[in-house]
Amino acid sequence: MSPRDEQIRNIMRLMLRRAELRLDEAHPLLQAGLTVPQFRVLFAANSRGGVRAGVIAERSHMAPPNVTSVLDRLEERGLLRRSPDPDDGRATVVELTQDGRALVREIALSGRDALARDLSELSDEDRLSLLRGLAALIQVMERQKNAPGL
Repeated sequence: MSPRDEQIRNIMRLMLRRAELRLDEAHPLLQAGLTVPQFRVLFAANSRGGVRAGVIAERSHMAPPNVTSVLDRLEERGLLRRSPDPDDGRATVVELTQDGRALVREIALSGRDALARDLSELSDEDRLSLLRGLAALIQVMERQKNAPGL
């Protein structure tokens, strides 16, 4: 394995480890009794005015039949509602309820606060190195997104 591939593998491993360390019993995701697919669908559906179920499938990288079953469970819990798309009666628009929006906000704020605490523990030098590396990664991602044919 090349040094570059080894570095990429180690970065991915560290990011996964950070997620494991932050997902404890007190995490709002677990407190709410959400599965990871439910979490992904909730965040994908978090859009003013609602979003089509097919868009949720794309955003969450899940197959449409899987999204449908997750939507069923989230709707039963009162976290979202579905209605016919006014522009196309064959399609469904999904909108988070007030409880669903509050839960998404709580989970997002919890993640932000945990990351801020973690970053505050780093030295100034390490934070600057991380900032430079992430800025470079974002530039690469922006170039790829704007590349012709994508």
